[in-house]
Amino acid sequence: MTKNIPVVFLSSLVIVSVGEASIVISPKDSVMTSGFFQGVDQVRGYDGDSRLILRVSSPEPFGLGQPEGIYFDFTSFDPTSFRNPVSSAAFSVTSVSGGFNADADLENPFLVSAHGLSANPLLAIADDTNPDGMMSAVEFESTHILNVVSSASVDSFGLVTFDVTDLINDWIDQKNSNYFIALTGREDGSGSDFLHGFSNNSEVPGATFLRVVQIPEPSALFLLTIGSLALLWHRRRGMKLFHPDSVSL
Repeated sequence: MTKNIPVVFLSSLVIVSVGEASIVISPKDSVMTSGFFQGVDQVRGYDGDSRLILRVSSPEPFGLGQPEGIYFDFTSFDPTSFRNPVSSAAFSVTSVSGGFNADADLENPFLVSAHGLSANPLLAIADDTNPDGMMSAVEFESTHILNVVSSASVDSFGLVTFDVTDLINDWIDQKNSNYFIALTGREDGSGSDFLHGFSNNSEVPGATFLRVVQIPEPSALFLLTIGSLALLWHRRRGMKLFHPDSVSL
């Protein structure tokens, strides 16, 4: 027995991006360490410390053996909320005067670098806030700050942004589960002595933030709707892309 059966094929399935989703995350804490700090208070800047400014220094400022650096706590980051790698991640801080007449400027720019960490500095460094810590601030700085993720030349006051996309994707993929970002001046080769300031987000909310951009996947309902509309359009136009005279059953 034979029947004439009209067959309709969709020539293509159109997948349309539904736009990017931007997420802004603030650090839970922002702290600094410095060779100038004496006594047991080695980590400063915690919420409630009333320290408006944190500093990053050149590698050996004024002959000091231990440089100054900042650690930003993003332990509120939830990698399970991201199904795919992000398209971009920008870490922004606010450059201000460090207060010691050793700031970068247009004539003397300062190369500041962002890094991931291999340990939690708030738990590892021994000080009055964390007496059970396992090491000094200088030991942590020399052993647990990872390679540079991104650098920026600082020559004025205002917002400074670092591209940390690779680091955030490592967090999402669980290649690195220490959700901290460090700022250092270890890559600066100018030979100048810098003690450059950055606003402490704990005291100046909004001064520091991480902006993550991801492209959401088209939903199943969206794809089904597109497919159904295409099928109806083909039928109304009578476009039969495959039209055998008969099909044997």
